[in-house]
Amino acid sequence: MASGASRRGDADVNLVVELTDAVRILTALFFGTGRLDCEDAADANDDGEVDLSDAIKILVVLFLGGAAIPPPGMSFCGPDPTPDRLPICLYGADC
Repeated sequence: MASGASRRGDADVNLVVELTDAVRILTALFFGTGRLDCEDAADANDDGEVDLSDAIKILVVLFLGGAAIPPPGMSFCGPDPTPDRLPICLYGADC
């Protein structure tokens, strides 16, 4: 995987966007379970911050058929096309 590539919404960095990603964001925010491995990937709504709205975005997409997660999306690895202050992700070779 190229440096700076990720899957948006993949907060637990396992290359799949699923319920555990929303849970990972919520536990990091509300239970202080430590820093997320890739904050840029956890920024599911691409607003430049990791907050409650990112967990909600993932849940709405997965369970209610909401609007797609912004590029690079949850199915493809790629760079974040939107400039923000979040650190660039360094996924492994599988991305």
